[in-house]
Amino acid sequence: MATEARSLCPIQLGGTYVKSILLASTILLAVSGSAFAADSIAAAPVGYEWSGFYVGAQLGYGWGDVDSHDVDILDPSFSDWADSWKTDGVIGGIHIGYNQAFNSIVLGVEADIEASGASGSVDSTFAGKIKTDIDVQGSLRARLGYAMGPALLYATGGLAVAHFDTKYDDGTTTDSSSHTKAGWTLGAGVEYAFAQNWTTRVEYRYSDFGTFTDNPATDSEFLYPTEVTTQSVRFGVSYKF
Repeated sequence: MATEARSLCPIQLGGTYVKSILLASTILLAVSGSAFAADSIAAAPVGYEWSGFYVGAQLGYGWGDVDSHDVDILDPSFSDWADSWKTDGVIGGIHIGYNQAFNSIVLGVEADIEASGASGSVDSTFAGKIKTDIDVQGSLRARLGYAMGPALLYATGGLAVAHFDTKYDDGTTTDSSSHTKAGWTLGAGVEYAFAQNWTTRVEYRYSDFGTFTDNPATDSEFLYPTEVTTQSVRFGVSYKF
């Protein structure tokens, strides 16, 4: 623990697994492009049928805010450090879902899993350098859309899960923690059927993963509650059965 006087004032999964998800995403996106060339490229009809199962891949970029502060273990009312920092990086993965159309209204459910390169750090006053990584994340969401022929405008929301790795380093002592946190996500997007069995999409989502708490060896007399929220934009391709 740092010896300087305090003044009173107001997550690791294996690298191979992560690389495998990224590789699967890249392969699916590449295959979708070549398959489209070989598949029927006739324009989707005005009355496109949105009902059915689908699978696909997505690639995008995520950015977020990490908010943390220290809390004295013996006196929880005392905190003398607080800060926030950014985390950002490329995200990519696969998704699977089902839609059921009721005339122009489309209801659905979708699950996804993604590898994430989001990372960020801050030089804290007492615990040293704090580095936060998000390496894997996923979601299980409902979708509600309005279809206009081959175009679908939709909102989506539900459960979000992410794995966090945090590293602490004050130059002489190092420590790390790993947390898997469940929260919620909410977003919207537009999807377009460019062939009978193929759709493409762009989607924005906001996710809140709640708070995890560390007790780093670099500042062992204090707890570090940390909250993470993220935003992301994804581009995806899906094959509908």
